[in-house]
Amino acid sequence: MLATTLRRSKRSLTHLQSPRRHGGSLSKNKHIENWNNWRGDSEKRFQFNRQFFTSLVGWGVVPFTLYYVLSSSERRKRDSHSGGQEMLRQ
Repeated sequence: MLATTLRRSKRSLTHLQSPRRHGGSLSKNKHIENWNNWRGDSEKRFQFNRQFFTSLVGWGVVPFTLYYVLSSSERRKRDSHSGGQEMLRQ
């Protein structure tokens, strides 16, 4: 009985220590490796040129400026209807 118990515990330990215990594959995914290499080399490809500056302004400044303009105009309309905030600003 002791031998059977030891055999079973040894089998369960090898099952727990298996590298495939979570069901993932052991082979590398080619696409993930390519993306990781591309991402790692980004500082070598970076150039501060006209295209980058245009992209930076287009995606980093314009949307937030537009959001600010729209939200401030809504706030002004709301304050003019209620009349309460004008007294606080004076």
